[in-house]
Amino acid sequence: MLRLLPALLLVSCAAEVPPRAEPGDPRVLPLGAVAALDGSYSEGDDLSFAWSVEPAEGAVLNDAEKAPFATLTAEAPGFYTLSLEVCDAAGRCDVAETWARVEDPARARKIDDWGIDDFASAMSGAGALGGFKDDEDDLCQRCREAAKGTSSQWVSFCNTLPKTTSDERSVRGSCQSINLKTSQERDNWCFGKFCD
Repeated sequence: MLRLLPALLLVSCAAEVPPRAEPGDPRVLPLGAVAALDGSYSEGDDLSFAWSVEPAEGAVLNDAEKAPFATLTAEAPGFYTLSLEVCDAAGRCDVAETWARVEDPARARKIDDWGIDDFASAMSGAGALGGFKDDEDDLCQRCREAAKGTSSQWVSFCNTLPKTTSDERSVRGSCQSINLKTSQERDNWCFGKFCD
């Protein structure tokens, strides 16, 4: 009987591990692409899965509640927050987010259109996320939209920014440092950085 006690304790402790959602890595997609979402690395026993996307307009989720796998169809350019909620049989749940940025390839410039300063810049060319040039008005608008959102939506936006700029200050670090500020303070930061 004493030999069974440690084994029973180990089994009962293992059953108490709460679920943990794992929605996968962020991604940059061209307009019209269909992306596979994989939540199979989530942890827990007998999990149920529910995917969601914000904003709901411009992106379509298929098979969002059947399994850890779903698909996202990119119907409009923009920045989308993807959430995965997992729940176990005991009713314990966890939610985690990732993001998808949808770019319109028609807005990208040909390599012949780039000057050496553009190509070497952190905001465009080889250093740009996804290789597309950000229109300043679009960046201003995306930043101000993210400023109104949750802290995790703000951090997701910050992660789309280049790590450094020509003034040697980290735009991404500066963005992330105001994560816990008010929406108004984040909006003011956006205006000062991208909306002048």
